Amino acid sequence: MVSIVILSYNTSELLKKCLSSIYANLSGDFEVIVVDNASKDESVAMVKESFKKVRLIENPNNSGFAGGCNIGAAHAKGDQILFLNSDAEVKDNPLPELLKTFKGHSDVGIVGGILENYNGSLQRSFGDFYTVPNVLTLLFVGESGELKKYVDDKEKQVDWVSGGFMMADSKHFRSVKGFNESYFMYIEDMDLCYRVRKKGLKIFVNPQARIKHLGQGSSNKTFAIVHIYKGLQIFYRQQRTGLEYVVVKLLLLIKGLAALGIGLVTLNKRLISTYYQALKTL
Repeated sequence: MVSIVILSYNTSELLKKCLSSIYANLSGDFEVIVVDNASKDESVAMVKESFKKVRLIENPNNSGFAGGCNIGAAHAKGDQILFLNSDAEVKDNPLPELLKTFKGHSDVGIVGGILENYNGSLQRSFGDFYTVPNVLTLLFVGESGELKKYVDDKEKQVDWVSGGFMMADSKHFRSVKGFNESYFMYIEDMDLCYRVRKKGLKIFVNPQARIKHLGQGSSNKTFAIVHIYKGLQIFYRQQRTGLEYVVVKLLLLIKGLAALGIGLVTLNKRLISTYYQALKTL
């Protein structure tokens, strides 16, 4: 059996579409667990009224993505746990492809798929670990140009896959104590994959397994940038060397000051506010 764990925070309409797409397109032995992270909208009432089969867990506090997913995983009965964002929509049944990758390789800990925008373009759903050069590229160049280079029709071993569409072997997931709750949101998926790989297990992506994904359904761009700043610092402080940590903090400082300067010159209030908050995390 596969346990599908969905975390929701104020995404009632998106969650309804997500759940409807699951029951319309998935087949086989699966359960759905929704963890509501203290939403203030109609998410809880909607699930209770429209999706009787769903196991709903009402978290009294917003525990972030890592904490909420761990709560859901603790209730999962499946041999595999599929973590799926509430702003995702299933068009075809991706479960057979993801499970095929587990069965086709030894020592697989996690398998991911491809996240697509609604216009068919690709989102960054897997890649290499954020070494210092990769962080430099992320901050000052961006990753959009690399997407098509990495995606073809063949499954491949990678460093990390997105937590928005990630199937984990439940035994291995629990052996590393799940997601690291030092992260509130963002980078926790890479951290999990990093720890899974340190145990000698493999991370795969199967491009035949695809979903539609809105992106930032429960957050916004400012929230994302601030928490990516926080997440990169946590990852380098906990998982990498002291020198790398210092270098990454310096890169974050340079990027933040440059963006703040551009915001001041162009009178871009959003840019000023975003990078003022990001710089405060350093």
